[in-house]
Amino acid sequence: MAEPSWRQLSMVPESVLKASIIKALGFEDVPAAGVNRVFDGGSFKVFATVAPSTHLAEGSIRFVVYQNGGTKSFDTPKEVLKVIRASPGTATGDALRNFFHYYFPKP
Repeated sequence: MAEPSWRQLSMVPESVLKASIIKALGFEDVPAAGVNRVFDGGSFKVFATVAPSTHLAEGSIRFVVYQNGGTKSFDTPKEVLKVIRASPGTATGDALRNFFHYYFPKP
C-alpha cells in the first residue's frame, strides 16, 4: 500500500470519520503534516490557534469552540471537553482527545 499524502490529509478537518480511517489504515501516530487545526464534531467545531513561531507549550495555544451559533475561547483541552461534554469511550470523545494529543503529547 502506498504511503498516504499527509499534506492532502491535513486539508481534511479532524473528525470521528478521519480518526476512524487513520486507525483502519493502521497508523498510530499521525505526523504533524497530517494534522489539521480544526476538529469538526458535527454540531460543534474546535479551532486550535498557535501563535507564529511559538513552540507547542501549554499556554501558547488557544482553543476556540464554535457551538450553537456562539464562540468561546479556552486555554486547555480539559476546559473544552467540559463544555462539549465529550465522554471518554465515545467516538467523538476519543477522536477529540486524539486531536488534543497532537498539541500536548504525553511523555
